[in-house]
Amino acid sequence: MRTLPLAALLAVASISAQPARAQNFIPRDALIAMVEIHKASLLRYLDAAPDSMLGYRPVAGVRTFAEQIEHAAWGDAFIAHTAITGSDKVPAFGDADKNYLKTKDGLRTYSVAAMDHTITMLRALPDAAMTEPITQFGKQLPRYRALMELLDHFPWTLGQTVVYLRENGVKPPTYTPF
Repeated sequence: MRTLPLAALLAVASISAQPARAQNFIPRDALIAMVEIHKASLLRYLDAAPDSMLGYRPVAGVRTFAEQIEHAAWGDAFIAHTAITGSDKVPAFGDADKNYLKTKDGLRTYSVAAMDHTITMLRALPDAAMTEPITQFGKQLPRYRALMELLDHFPWTLGQTVVYLRENGVKPPTYTPF
């Protein structure tokens, strides 16, 4: 029977004695992967809509289809930008006159720019910064919790466009979180 040298035994004992550190937040790379899925989903929904649908609104007082797509893309950029920088001064992704809402190409360019801004902001954020306390929407919370809003706001907002598509005879693309 072979015995382990004393140094090896002590090394194993010291490793096993250290408590495992639980990660208590969604890692940055997981959020980036989700925003990439958001971006791909948004573009599929935009591609499915005919050009004539951009100004369509199902009832008075709600956003047009184009405005709803804009809001989904801008929402991700706003959530990430405010949680990471503390500023609500999000860059403009289109012209001030919002002419980009009139064409699918313009709306696509705007949406890609907004979603890419979100991804760029997240890539620059080290995981160590995820647990830092911040104030967002008047509430004190850890940064990771503010960024988790990305997982809630986007699917809810894009999901509202299903009605717009169906009322225009368009079968909505399948939404998948994978």
